[in-house]
Amino acid sequence: MGVRAEQLREGGRHRLARLVLLLLCVSARPALPASAADWRYCYAGSDREHRFYVSRPFPAGASVDAIEQQWIAWLARQAVRYETTGCPRGADRAAVEASLGSAIRYNAGQGRRASELEWQPAR
Repeated sequence: MGVRAEQLREGGRHRLARLVLLLLCVSARPALPASAADWRYCYAGSDREHRFYVSRPFPAGASVDAIEQQWIAWLARQAVRYETTGCPRGADRAAVEASLGSAIRYNAGQGRRASELEWQPAR
């Protein structure tokens, strides 16, 4: 094997070693907590009642599944009737408030009146 081929093979090993080191560094960095950049509001829509129920925006520290389960359980205890529900997210409070405003305007155009409900997820 020639000197040039050996140099190319060595260079490939060094690039591979640097790539592995880079991947290890990236995977070892601490994850940010969900609440650092995760805001949500929850909604429940009812065509039968012509209503669009919404919560106030809140910082979310729990998973979306946990939040949605709490929201649905709370709606059941309040005897709120709905056909659709969800808890959209945004990067910050301003993004969630903008999304909420758009959702309220859209639903008003569909004949559903918005009602803000006094609900916050458990911490």
